[in-house]
Amino acid sequence: MPLVSKKGWVFGLAFTSLVLSGFDVAGKNTAMASPTPEIIQLAQRSQNRLPRNIANAIVRDASQRSGVAISNITISQATGKTFANSCIFNFGEVCTREYRPIEGWEVIVQVRNQSWTYHVNQSGSQILLDPQVSVEGNTLPEAIANNVVRDASRRSGVSRREVEMISAKPRTFSNSCELNFEEICPQIYNPILGWEVEVRVRNRVWVYYVDRFGSKIVLDPKVSQQGNHTLPRTIASNILVDAARRFDVTIPEVEITGVSRNTFANSCVFAFGEVCTEEYQPIEGWEVTVRVRNQFWTYHASETASRLVLDPKAMTEGKNTLPKAIANNILDDAIKRSGLSQRQVEITNITAKTFGNPCEFNFGEICTKEYNPISGWEVIVRVQNQFWTYHINQIGDRIVLDPRFVG
Repeated sequence: MPLVSKKGWVFGLAFTSLVLSGFDVAGKNTAMASPTPEIIQLAQRSQNRLPRNIANAIVRDASQRSGVAISNITISQATGKTFANSCIFNFGEVCTREYRPIEGWEVIVQVRNQSWTYHVNQSGSQILLDPQVSVEGNTLPEAIANNVVRDASRRSGVSRREVEMISAKPRTFSNSCELNFEEICPQIYNPILGWEVEVRVRNRVWVYYVDRFGSKIVLDPKVSQQGNHTLPRTIASNILVDAARRFDVTIPEVEITGVSRNTFANSCVFAFGEVCTEEYQPIEGWEVTVRVRNQFWTYHASETASRLVLDPKAMTEGKNTLPKAIANNILDDAIKRSGLSQRQVEITNITAKTFGNPCEFNFGEICTKEYNPISGWEVIVRVQNQFWTYHINQIGDRIVLDPRFVG
């Protein structure tokens, strides 16, 4: 019988035994039916129309993930919810706002001292755990730990004894993009179970992501590796020669002021792309700072010296003189477009410039950041009371007016 207070309110209901149609985990995040009977405890607040078979499935999933007995897991809250679309249902953090509703529940489960959040649809066919939940109770296999230490030793150039394992936290990565440390990922939920591992290399902490099989061991590409910081002589020589040629100075006037080893996440990052896809196709190499006169510029060099890229923002100051023939062609174009006389058109500013790619050269507003450089100039022309901007390549066969001024 229910226990009743003096005011007549029913405030508790004890389940002494409850035969469950238990569920097993299919794949990595979806619970499926299993004939194994279990017994669970439900907190009073959890009975918000959540069907018992779905409650059982959620608790069993939490038990399997955490290693905690079903009898020690409690559903503390179950809230009926309409998820706007599958992305939101799948715990996507950046979702489109299309409205394709999924009816279901948001369920809070108490596991040890943690609160785990599940999303479940109305039929119970999809039961998803928040991928940000840190699932305790899993131990990083020794073989995988050894492989992580070995990788850190190889990258840093120190002995394995100098690499210390600090922590290994179980983690569910939302998808392979997240596992690979990519910063801009699609919000699809295709979970990968694994670990976030921290190791100490000398006085620095490196972070690795590892899948549960150890088949993918990925080092955070932001880690600046502390191994051999001696820039190979061949690469140093190539940089000095390139900088002297670009800036029209002698080699003794170029000084290398900074060198650091770097793992560039992909070729776009290596080539100074500002907006890159975050796929992880690492390029081992160097970031090198050079001083030319009173300016400092950055080079990226691959480890084999096969690729050398100067930051496209670098201005080739030694070649700032716009050839007279090209200047005349620009003035002729402005006169023709405006219908004004030669006296009413004047070049007011010339800047030597390396455009990152043809899209940028052509005044594209949304460009891919591939590095396919075009050397040339940005020229400002006064046309009566307006100032027009032109882009010109180095040989002058391409002259492009900012389309905002094209009439």
